[in-house]
Amino acid sequence: MSGIDQLLSLIANSPFGGASRATALRLAPLFIPRCYKRGEVVFLEGDVGGSFFLVGDGRLKAFRTLAGGRTITVFNLTAGDFFGFIPLLDGGPYPLSVAAVEASGVYELSRENFVRGMAENTELSMLLLGYMAHRMRGCFDQVGQLGCRGAVARTAHALLSLLPATAGRGIDAEVVLPFSQVELARTLNITAENLSRALGRLSREGIIERIGRRRIVVHSLTALRQAADLA
Repeated sequence: MSGIDQLLSLIANSPFGGASRATALRLAPLFIPRCYKRGEVVFLEGDVGGSFFLVGDGRLKAFRTLAGGRTITVFNLTAGDFFGFIPLLDGGPYPLSVAAVEASGVYELSRENFVRGMAENTELSMLLLGYMAHRMRGCFDQVGQLGCRGAVARTAHALLSLLPATAGRGIDAEVVLPFSQVELARTLNITAENLSRALGRLSREGIIERIGRRRIVVHSLTALRQAADLA
């Protein structure tokens, strides 16, 4: 697949997915290809830039940095995913940091190019209005169910991030939460109720065991990775 064909395919699976081929071809040159080495940061939480990204290959992680300097992974990004959509629309700060877990290629749409493209093509405005309306309807219809499913993966990611270096050597590993459950929920952008349900589900499945207010034993690292969609 050529570079332009890959980019058009990524655009087709993004918020601009309903664009006609002619519009997609006009939109494609506004995206700039970027390459990131393993460990390289795309942007940090709180940065203001407004760029939107399509993932072409590799793997990246969206994460938060805790007060003590440790990081906690919220979710991973792989080929076909996109990120930075809300800052693209409002120019506000990024809610999470993003860095490459392995060598990765992305396509960046700057807010400046986006605004210019919107001014030149009204079809883009209608596409985004339709996309946002669709997302809002989905949230209204499935907020409880989807929130719980998403919470399990995010909670599993968080526990994996907090595991000690010795984890994975055939023994149970203990995680000590660095803050309260309410604070953890805020960090993961989920409700405290959904976090509680997620922990309960992981516990019922025998993946973890809660042994204190902030202490959790991980019985199966493999199952925890599967719950985080990493396997």
